[in-house]
Amino acid sequence: MPSHSPGHRRGRRSRSSGRAPRLVQATQHCLPPEAARIPAPFLHGNKPRGKPKAGDYEPHVAKMINAACHQFDILVFTEQAFPDTGTSIMWAARVWEDVCRAAQTPYKIDDRIEKIVTARASHARGSLRDKLRPLLAPTYGFKTGEDDAQEKNIEKYNFLLDRNADDPDPRFHYEDVDTRSRFARNSIITTAIQLMWFADASAPGIKYAGQFSPIRDVTLAILFTTIEFCLDQWATGHFDKHLTYTDKAYRPRYEVYLTQIRDWCKLNDVATKLVRQRLYDRARRSSGAPPEVRANTGLSEAARERLRAELAEQDDQLGNYVA
Repeated sequence: MPSHSPGHRRGRRSRSSGRAPRLVQATQHCLPPEAARIPAPFLHGNKPRGKPKAGDYEPHVAKMINAACHQFDILVFTEQAFPDTGTSIMWAARVWEDVCRAAQTPYKIDDRIEKIVTARASHARGSLRDKLRPLLAPTYGFKTGEDDAQEKNIEKYNFLLDRNADDPDPRFHYEDVDTRSRFARNSIITTAIQLMWFADASAPGIKYAGQFSPIRDVTLAILFTTIEFCLDQWATGHFDKHLTYTDKAYRPRYEVYLTQIRDWCKLNDVATKLVRQRLYDRARRSSGAPPEVRANTGLSEAARERLRAELAEQDDQLGNYVA
């Protein structure tokens, strides 16, 4: 991965930040050009050493950094789960600009703040792993302590990931893993969505509804990838706590799942969007938040088909009556 001088990185950030998704509504407060912005104050005025952290700065700045990190996490889960360096820098600039607008404080994004925010990608994926890991055994039936537990766990692992096939077709995400029916609707998917992004009425899935309604292909892909990692921890039949969730090992798997999910969406855009919307709606209801207010777009496609069939049946009945 090429290195860049600070000046080069700042130049690219200025050119690229306009293409990053904006998670919050723009406010009326306008920030001055970056060259005219002021440095964020360090705690007690002392420039820190060592690994950058939010606590290096005055409390109000630390709060802004944490807010920027939370927004960055959302981009990882909904835009690109394994962002490259350039994308991460672009996102960091955008989310920092957003929190500065909200605070009406024109601070520069210095190298330390940039590093704190861009380091969040692996942290975000790790937080999803930690939510999913406890769900594996109860969902799929992995066990410990029984005489034949290891053998059964290996069999289950190979079955769920289709490891013995020449062209593996993992089944773990289907609602019915035996028949591979109802793509992406296994209970572990719906539970993880609720726990991770819809825990309550102020959770990220509610706050940033535009990024989650409907549930995106990227979100499903990182869920699939993280579940596969958690399954890999059972590959030997015993839980392997030393296995690590690395970019090198799992980014290729993420790309495969993302392609498969997009292929699924292309089969029927309307029907698959409805599935993803229902995943969101169900999670939203579980959070306790009020229903999402949507633009009045008329009848849904599903309603159109149902009513079309109903009217056709009425036409047939009327024809028989006239005859």
